[in-house]
Amino acid sequence: MTVTGPRLLVPPAVLGRAVGLVVLHWGVIDGPHGLSLVVEVVDEDHTGALREGQWKDPSVDVVRIYATVGAGEPIHPDVTARTSGPSWQRWTVTFGRYDRPARVDLDRASVVVDARPLHLAARIGLAAEQ
Repeated sequence: MTVTGPRLLVPPAVLGRAVGLVVLHWGVIDGPHGLSLVVEVVDEDHTGALREGQWKDPSVDVVRIYATVGAGEPIHPDVTARTSGPSWQRWTVTFGRYDRPARVDLDRASVVVDARPLHLAARIGLAAEQ
């Protein structure tokens, strides 16, 4: 089996800022096993907010990441890993190659990042021309 090199669909970007925290992504990659991205919340003002309340509880899903195509049902990632440090939290997600959104029309697809404690939701379009 020949594995093609990954390609960057969407470059890294800041998705938003609220109460001293910044939400960013490291880029959306179309790799050999599907779409993947890393989303990070950083305490850029060093407020300690990520060590309090909902942010400190690993059992609370404070950031939801899913794909959509048009008005269709959300497509949840196959794999989600959450890691953290004193001033950052990171989610690494993968949408499998043999499931959606790998087989959907990328011109109509997007990834939604919803940081609920911040009331911040951002849509990352996957179309080649944005």
